[in-house]
Formats: sequence, structure tokens, C-alpha cells
Amino acid sequence: MPHVLVFAKTPYAKTPYDRWLAGSGVVPVILTTTEFAAGYGHLPHVHAFDDYDTNQLVEKTALRLAREHAVTAVFARAEADVVRAAQLRDLLDLPGQRTASALAFRDKVVMKDHLVGGPVEIPAYRPLDSAYTALEFVAEHGYPVVIKPLSESGSLGAAIIRDEAELDAYLACPWRGASEIEVFVPGQMYHVDGLVVNGEVVFAHPFRYLNDCLSFRANDWVANLPLTPQDPVHDRLLKAARAVLAELPTPPHTAFHAELWITPDDRTVFCEIASRTGGGMISAMVRHAFGIDLDKEWLYAECGLPSTLGTPAYRPTGALCIPPSDGVLTHLPSGHEPACVKEVALTGTVGQEFHGGVKSGLFLAGYVVGGDTEEDVAANLENVATWFADHAQWSPAPARGTR
Repeated sequence: MPHVLVFAKTPYAKTPYDRWLAGSGVVPVILTTTEFAAGYGHLPHVHAFDDYDTNQLVEKTALRLAREHAVTAVFARAEADVVRAAQLRDLLDLPGQRTASALAFRDKVVMKDHLVGGPVEIPAYRPLDSAYTALEFVAEHGYPVVIKPLSESGSLGAAIIRDEAELDAYLACPWRGASEIEVFVPGQMYHVDGLVVNGEVVFAHPFRYLNDCLSFRANDWVANLPLTPQDPVHDRLLKAARAVLAELPTPPHTAFHAELWITPDDRTVFCEIASRTGGGMISAMVRHAFGIDLDKEWLYAECGLPSTLGTPAYRPTGALCIPPSDGVLTHLPSGHEPACVKEVALTGTVGQEFHGGVKSGLFLAGYVVGGDTEEDVAANLENVATWFADHAQWSPAPARGTR
């Protein structure tokens, strides 16, 4: 009986691998976080780890299990697992994305190096190895600039530097890992999410961000709204995303999440792309909007199973992610949501202490929201955000040393 090794950095409710594989004869072998282990506890092969992202016992155990079960495929949908899964495939000569491809979709400098001189514009950039490099880059390009960690997701660690004072503040307390610096690109950010199977893009659709990916810094919400085919930038964004995939060493099977700007002077500029499904509530939104479960279809492709992808039947649908505030959560709204809400994901509990938003893909409350038109959905997203703010209750966190 074939086995698939799954790096499962998601709760069972979001990725029920055994239910997806039921009747296929493929058995999932799960490596997951201690936090999510209970959800997978009914499965025969579950291994949980503290400090999952950095714990190298994950790799050691994955190699042992892959050999023990003679796995025929490796599946990893989280950003933290993309490279470790590719390295395992390299080591065992298994099909799927290899390390060179994984780095091209994860390391922002390697990614842009592949795209220089290609059909899609990219911002000027440079690996940031010291303060001297930052000063040289600013002298050449001026302010504002953006400094980003090379391999993080969800805008974690990203800093917009608008003047020398902000540069000094950053240099006094820089990101501890490897970073890059690039020119700031003004404009509206969009994303294109889709699926590649057997080297072909079998699904792709563009979406607009409401608020932006840094809204969590102000503990504010971010939302995603599909574009209609009639939108003047719909086809441009699809064409750009396909061009990026063609320039990169795209694996034969992968979901993808590409981010691009449309600038005030009407240029399409590349931001970044990941070889995974989008974070937050994006996968759930795609499922409600198009009837497609990107993670399930991607898993089927990796396992060599027949696709269940049908002709998408579009329904206007958006996604909303609300980060926590600073303080202790004393009431979490649950039940009696507005009628437009199609799906809810709550990640916190009453009595839990929070210190504001951490990254754009992490949320306290996530919602899939419907409507009759895209305009209805946009209004409903704001209404649900207001409803949550009106009903959530917080108290100040205890002063340090008083507990």
C-alpha cells in the first residue's frame, strides 16, 4: 500500500488528509506541530514536534519515516516546509519539487535573479549583507526602500524605510536573518492564486487586496476579493503570473500564490511568488468561490491520483482576516455572524493574551464572505469586520512582573 509523507503545519479541519485520500489506497504519514497533533490523533502515523519550524528533529524523523514506509510522494503546503520537503525528495530521489526549485520560490533574491530581464518588471533589489550596502542602495535609488527577510512569508519582518531616521531605527535593531533591500513600489497590490498539474496551469484567478499586507502592523484587517473577467487588469495579472511561472523552475505539480502591483502610472510590477497555496483564508475563499479545493487537488497530483477538478462555477466570495489586538481577550464573537458569512475560523480562546498582529496570514478571526456581486462582497467584508470589532472584548494585559 503506497504511503505519502505529509508535512502538516495546518489544523486537521483545514487539511483532513485521510478524508481526502479515502478510497485511494494511499496512506498519509503525518508530521505536525504539537498544537495540531490532537486533530490528527485518530490516524495511525502521526508525529508531533515542539518548535516545528526550526526543530531539525522534523527532518531526521521525516527521513526515517520515508525510508521505513517506502513513501512514494512527499507533500508540504506550508512555507516553512517547502525547502525541507524538497531536500528530502533530493535525498531519496522522489518525484516533485527539488531544492533548486524550492529556493527559487522561497529566497527572494534567487527568485528575482531568475526574473531579471524577463517579461515582467521587477523592482531594483540587492542582497542586504551590511549597513554599508543599505547606504549604497539608498544613495543610488533614494527613499523609500523596503527591507525584507529573504525567506519569510506574510510580510513578517518587512520594513518600509521612508527617510534616514527610519533607516537608523532599522539599523539599530535589524532583522536577524538574511535580508534584501529593494525600491518601494507604490500602487494597488493584487495576487494570483492557482494550480499547476503536469506542468500546465489548470486553474488561476486574480484577486485584489482590501487594506494591504501590512495592515496587521496596526492590528487592522486584510481582505481578498476576486476580480471579474471584465476588470481591466484581470487579464494582465493572469498573463504576468503565467510569465513568472515560465521563467522560474516551476515544479510539475504545485499550487502558487503570486503577488503583483499595478502602479499609479499603470505598470505591472512583480512582488513575489510562493509555490504553495495562499495563507489566511485564501484556500477557503477559492473553495467557496469556485468549488475547487486547491490543497486537495495539489495532493492528488503529487500522489499520482486522478484530478477531481471540474469546470469552476463562480460565485462572488471574499476572505477576511482579523488580527488580535493588544491585551487579554475577554469575549470572542462566535455565532450570530452576519448572514453573508459562509465559513468561520477562530484561532484564539477567551482568556488568552495577545500582543497585536504578527504577520498577514495569521489571524484571530477568519471569515469567508459572500454576496450577489463583487461590490456586495466588498461592502460585506467591511461590515463583518465592523461587527467583529463591535462584539469582541479586550482587557489590558497584566503589567510585566505582576502575574
